[in-house]
Amino acid sequence: MRRHVHRLRRLLPLSLRCALQEHSPSRSRRWLEIPGIERVAATGQAVLTFDDGPDASPESTPAILDALDSAGAKATFFLVGEQIAESPDLADEILARGHEIGVHGQRHFRHDRVSAGESVADIEAGHAAVAEVMETPPRFYRPPYGKLGAEGLSACDRLGLEVAYWSTWGLDWEPLPSERISRRVTRDLGDGAVVLLHDSARYAVRPSAIETAGAIAAIAERASQLGLDLVTLGDACRVRSPEAQPAQ
Repeated sequence: MRRHVHRLRRLLPLSLRCALQEHSPSRSRRWLEIPGIERVAATGQAVLTFDDGPDASPESTPAILDALDSAGAKATFFLVGEQIAESPDLADEILARGHEIGVHGQRHFRHDRVSAGESVADIEAGHAAVAEVMETPPRFYRPPYGKLGAEGLSACDRLGLEVAYWSTWGLDWEPLPSERISRRVTRDLGDGAVVLLHDSARYAVRPSAIETAGAIAAIAERASQLGLDLVTLGDACRVRSPEAQPAQ
């Protein structure tokens, strides 16, 4: 039944699909039950994150990396194990360019639609795939669609993974132009924001990630206007807010 509803949703007009995704009341309830990082400390920083890669298509991860270089921004890429298997050198390049990688699972499915065993196995396999290209164990896990169950959370705890969500997004799995992606992101961009974007269209309805690449310059410009550095999630989490600093 759920799969049928999902297919029907894709038949809806784009504007209505976006509205439904923007105003989902179940998201906040789920995140209360399975908490994770939605924002970082307000210390003059914001975090760009990209899901679903690495994707070797020139209009996907390579274009995103070039746009980040041009903007002088760093980001965290949540990688899918089956994508790493196809493009292991690209996973290495993400790290070589000074970015961070996290875990997005082995495949890309909703964890509320599979058994507990399937959910745990996917997280474990995705963790192993990411760990293989890193010198240190991965720190963060983002569940596809922001959906995770209690068993998956336990697996993350066992593997030393922190669950990472987001505070603003570009709705860029939809076929939106770069101007609309950047406008949606910057609407809620602020100190401590965690931005959800995608560097692959493999699991989406759009043809490529090139519009996301095109949105990065405008996002970075707005961050600069707000006095925000665009950093990795790991770097942001290492910085404590001023009020949390010990007294001298």
